[in-house]
Amino acid sequence: MKLKDLAQVCGAKLEGDGEREINDVAKPDAAKPDQVCFIAHKKYLPLLEKSKPGAVIAAAGMAIPQGTPVLRVADADLAFSKAVTALRGEMIRPLPGIAEHTVIGGDFQMGENSSVGPFCVIGSDVKLGRNVIVYPQCYIGDGVTIGDDTILYPRVTIMERCKVGNRNIIHPGAVIGADGFGFHFNAGKFEKAPQRGTVELEDDVEIGANTTVDRARFDVTRLKRGTKLDNLVQIGHNVEVGQHCVIAAGTGVGGSAVLKDYVQLGGGSGIADHLTIGMGARVAAMTGVMQDVDPGMKMAGLPADEGRAFMKREAAVRKLPQLMAEFRELKAQVEKLTGKVGGFDQVDDDEEDKEAESGEFTRFIRNRPKPIEE
Repeated sequence: MKLKDLAQVCGAKLEGDGEREINDVAKPDAAKPDQVCFIAHKKYLPLLEKSKPGAVIAAAGMAIPQGTPVLRVADADLAFSKAVTALRGEMIRPLPGIAEHTVIGGDFQMGENSSVGPFCVIGSDVKLGRNVIVYPQCYIGDGVTIGDDTILYPRVTIMERCKVGNRNIIHPGAVIGADGFGFHFNAGKFEKAPQRGTVELEDDVEIGANTTVDRARFDVTRLKRGTKLDNLVQIGHNVEVGQHCVIAAGTGVGGSAVLKDYVQLGGGSGIADHLTIGMGARVAAMTGVMQDVDPGMKMAGLPADEGRAFMKREAAVRKLPQLMAEFRELKAQVEKLTGKVGGFDQVDDDEEDKEAESGEFTRFIRNRPKPIEE
């Protein structure tokens, strides 16, 4: 592809030879004359010294080595994604139809251009939309509905009566609609609380590998339009996740919690059950949220605190060794001045009598604080 054509695909302004041929993408430190790379931050510029890229995708004002063609664009990362698709093509789709060694129940419906791979098990009354891809070894329970252009990668499990919207992507090993974690402690033992609700994934939702979304106890666990879940995320029963939320790997959301639109949860964070996380709130990685979060708040720490307050506290904690050393030095000086060594009073009565004329000093000596125990 000529560089001028790639610039048009990326929506970028070309600086340099537009006739240059570009055949692939590469990392900044390994790019060759027929490859394009991208620089999203100036700290990566030194990587270009190790390579000779055919072109660089970069933001306006980024200083690229002289002689290297540049595609100037506001969002270099997004433009590079467009370049990847243009140069490497769309994903390979399996042929439409139902492969051998697949078990399918009654009243099965499948839209045009959809495909089901081998060794899948599909229950009764299942409906697949148009252009759906079900890769091998998936399980789809009774009464499941899956919308148009959705992809189920290998070993995805969707339990009975769940609904999956259009253009969803569900990665390998994900489980949608397993029982929620609910038990009653009765007569000295735990008894299972029945989980008879469902899960609904709205349009343009993405579920990471080995992520689990539990069915509601009696209503619906819902992930709204545009929400993205990373790998190994746990969504508890009756949770509601708003539109365009992003949840990073290793995060757990407790039952009946509500995440409003545009919430961001960092990796390994945890949301206690029955909480509400306000619109646009951001929770840092490894944060434990134990109370409601107001809209737009940035939270960090365990237990969670407002982000700036947490950072100030952490900065103070890191100074504790230095502060303790200064404290011990000051303590030693005070003990020296007051005659107190090792916690024992070394000023005898005669010495105190000699200083009796200075009443303030006498009162200080007699009333001074007891030794500080370390």
